[in-house]
Amino acid sequence: MIRLLSRGFRPDSPSFQHGAIRNLSILLILACCFIILVSALTWFALGMVREKLQSDVSDALQIVLLTTRESLNLWVESNKFHLTRLAGDPRLVSLTERQLSVPRNKSALLKSEALQELRAFFRERRDQFGEAGFFIISSNFLNIASMRDENIGTRNLVANQALDLLNRAFRGEALMVPPIWSDIPLITGTDSRSRMSPSMFFAAPVKNNQGDVIAVVTQRIDPSRNFTRLIQLGRIGESGETYAFGPYGKLLSESRFNSDLRKAGLLKENEKSILRVSVRDPGGDTTKGYTPAVPRYQQPLTLMAQQATKGKSGINVEGYRDYRGVPVYGVWLWDDNLGIGLTTEIDEADALKPYYTTRKVIITVLAITVLLALCSLLFAVLIEVRANQALQKSHDKLEQRVEERTAELSENQVRLEEAEERSRLLLESAEEGIFGVGASGLVNFINPAGLAMLGFESNEVIGQQIHPLIHHTRTDGTPYPVEDCPMHQSLIQGISNRRDDEILWRKDGTSFPVEYTSVPIRKNGSNVGTVVVFRNISERKEAERVLKESRATARGLLDATQESLLLLDKEGIIVAINRTAASRYRRTPKELIGKNSFDMLPENLRESRRSHFNNVLQTGEPIDFEDKRDGMNFYNSFYPVQDKTGEIIGVAIFGQDVTERKQMEEALKRNVEELERFSKLAYGREIKMIQLKKEINELLDQTGQAKKYTIVK
Repeated sequence: MIRLLSRGFRPDSPSFQHGAIRNLSILLILACCFIILVSALTWFALGMVREKLQSDVSDALQIVLLTTRESLNLWVESNKFHLTRLAGDPRLVSLTERQLSVPRNKSALLKSEALQELRAFFRERRDQFGEAGFFIISSNFLNIASMRDENIGTRNLVANQALDLLNRAFRGEALMVPPIWSDIPLITGTDSRSRMSPSMFFAAPVKNNQGDVIAVVTQRIDPSRNFTRLIQLGRIGESGETYAFGPYGKLLSESRFNSDLRKAGLLKENEKSILRVSVRDPGGDTTKGYTPAVPRYQQPLTLMAQQATKGKSGINVEGYRDYRGVPVYGVWLWDDNLGIGLTTEIDEADALKPYYTTRKVIITVLAITVLLALCSLLFAVLIEVRANQALQKSHDKLEQRVEERTAELSENQVRLEEAEERSRLLLESAEEGIFGVGASGLVNFINPAGLAMLGFESNEVIGQQIHPLIHHTRTDGTPYPVEDCPMHQSLIQGISNRRDDEILWRKDGTSFPVEYTSVPIRKNGSNVGTVVVFRNISERKEAERVLKESRATARGLLDATQESLLLLDKEGIIVAINRTAASRYRRTPKELIGKNSFDMLPENLRESRRSHFNNVLQTGEPIDFEDKRDGMNFYNSFYPVQDKTGEIIGVAIFGQDVTERKQMEEALKRNVEELERFSKLAYGREIKMIQLKKEINELLDQTGQAKKYTIVK
């Protein structure tokens, strides 16, 4: 690749002068190192994934096995319990004693009335005992009672194949007999056809009234049913299987893979695997056509069976072959109480399926990454010449920026020093007392004003707990616990507090009222301290006292006038009101403070007064107007109320009852109108008299007589 790429560089080219070929070699070496490193990391990661998966499979297999074992033990104990109760039934004991008294030959036993009654006894309990059959066995191991005549008088098959277990039953122990071969047909409730098959038994002693074991009663069970079903419930994955096996490696429960066993020639058609298949290692995977070189009986037990039959429990997630020759993971144990081995297995391919999928994805991603890396390398070589040129320009610009940055840092350092100096001067010149408390609760700074107010020296406060020095006692003289102190709460809880109703104590034992604010200091989301700013408010407290007295005087002046006086805020809420105005609302001033004035007016006045109110707020000009309420006339004056900055903060209202004045004005108006009416009547009459006089004078003049009236205009 180096030769191929180097053809594009001539000895006299700038790329050659800048060592392009050398850089290309370095890039190739780095790329190879990268690929090796990624491959190693991938191999390591895959190993970790496999180990984790194997560990998880191991845990799951153990849980399944232990759960199956517990379920199986519960089932066994339940059957033993019910059989023991049945064996203790007085009727069964009596019938057994009668049957034991019959001669021990088949003919006599079959003719016994006790046998017929025993069979009737078990038929009556078919729902709890089942139909698989029963045996009552005498102490010489002969069947003295059974559902089938052919069993009577013969040696019991349990005695032939599991004598040690039968002896334990005669010693008074209820127990389970694992599956054994039976040459007696097994008839079940669901299949009335006779067939030879393995059988398992539960046995319990039958005791007389003196407590002596006189016989053993056994319940016959089909192991391919509940026993196998209970065991096979416990499995994981598609290929998981739990099965039981005996001390010689024979399967005691049905295999899930009977079809595989038939293909391998280990089972015939319609045969089941219980007691017919041994848990042996064929040396290869028979499901893939492997043919063992030696007969089945010469093959060794599987790794699992070898250890379990020796009484050893174990776990294997490295892989071993099962009785089909398929590589599996498994856990196993030997249950001494039941006398059987139990194992839970899963095919290795099934268990590692997530691992194989992950490995495929990672390898695919790795291949794509390597391909992209090689493409990136080629691209990097092709642009190296331009990169070198750009690098030189960038280098020059970088040097310039470094110089500028150095100058900027120097300037920032000067500014920082100036800021620190300003902060120091601010603390020293502040009139308020300021001190800081660290995360440990100790004072780490205090300004001169604070020391002056408290009467301490700096070395008497720095590094000390502040609460016992200046905040130890309340205003009433009771102790002030530090847990209740707002300053301490700011430090511990990270909250800001402001108080103006407490005191601080000087060094000489005197105190003074203060207003203080405590603010937590946060760093990286945690409280690292608190800053407290306090001031002596003795003068303000005195002023508040005087103001309170002044307010009482002002209230007296307000209540002395007979006019309605109200002060409303910008929302129309009553801030102050005198008694005259309150009485017109039929309430006390205290009841009206905080109420909306317009909400208490009649509808015919509410909108008009609100309109005047809004005009005053908008224009800042006072308004005078009259209106009428409850038969009374009021002359109202609305004045804007401003704060120190000139902003309107409310409206003052003065309302005067002018009902009497209005009545006088109406009376006066009526009198004036009456006078005007009389005046008009008198004036009309005078006009008519003048006209009449003019007409008389004209008639006299026409008759030649002298005028009688003199008309004055």
